[in-house]
Amino acid sequence: MQDKTKRLPDESFDDYFVRLFERKDEYELNCSQIAELLNAESPNGVVCGESKWRKSFKDFNRGRMYERNKAERGVATRILCLSDLHVPFQKPIESFSEYAHGVVDILVINGDVCDFGAISKFPKVYRSSPMQEMVEARQYLIDLIEYIHPKRVVITYGNHDARFQQYLAKSLDSDIISLMPNTELDLICNDGFHQYNAEWRTNVWYEPLTEVFEDEGIKVEYTKNWYTQIGGTIFCHPLTFNGGIMKTAEKAVAFFRNEGMIFTGLVMGHTHRTGDYTLGNTIMYEQGACCDTGKMRYSNGKLTLGQREGYLYLCLDANGNVMREQSKIIHLN
Repeated sequence: MQDKTKRLPDESFDDYFVRLFERKDEYELNCSQIAELLNAESPNGVVCGESKWRKSFKDFNRGRMYERNKAERGVATRILCLSDLHVPFQKPIESFSEYAHGVVDILVINGDVCDFGAISKFPKVYRSSPMQEMVEARQYLIDLIEYIHPKRVVITYGNHDARFQQYLAKSLDSDIISLMPNTELDLICNDGFHQYNAEWRTNVWYEPLTEVFEDEGIKVEYTKNWYTQIGGTIFCHPLTFNGGIMKTAEKAVAFFRNEGMIFTGLVMGHTHRTGDYTLGNTIMYEQGACCDTGKMRYSNGKLTLGQREGYLYLCLDANGNVMREQSKIIHLN
């Protein structure tokens, strides 16, 4: 396994310098250790003390934040929107390093946190159990929230999350179903859950995310719905899918308009595609998937178009409207 603290073959010294300081907690490094690593790779053979390197990064970060704030003047709310994590196929949290450590105000998880391949209609070969996925998904969300460190987290469910209740409905008596939640996110976010192991006679309790981050002042909200609205933007993860480019987003706009909702922006999970365009007064985004799509073999051999990995950075003005020039889709493949 490659030592992450080592400089990568195609990595510039400046990128290496930034990466070490940004991920020092992950790499379990202190500033003195970082100084040793940087001095060993210094392109000019210049050796600096720990305080010099630390001050250089502080100055760099101050300049970077100035440039970002200058480019985003007028922005009232910064939103990082991720969808389609499909645990256990999720992307590493470092994929979102550009928006880590308090850069964004709101983190939106726009559906399909778990994959639940083992309880799907697709082949069950090499699928992890639902309980394994729930435990892994909960820890991933904890690590992600700590890494991004927003003020608020909003979570919707997707069609894969809905498999949880569908499976229970097929497997349990109707009287028992009333005791169970609709999705695994009810348990991960709001209720907490026990993992029992009869063989080892163990009982592990996993507290809900709302309690995990209570002392840190980060509000975690699970909407119990497949959509939510923040300002003038709807974030949604529908069950339906249309093969045409941006047609699923168009269908969603028509649906919400028919429901009497007032909005000027729509962000779509579910499609595993990326794109944006304006329909009337509404800017629509299909944000891509935050999972390793190469490991998901649901369409293997079916000649379907390749999936797009990505996520959305969305800026809203004081009136809650999308600031298109400041917003962007980040592509991961």
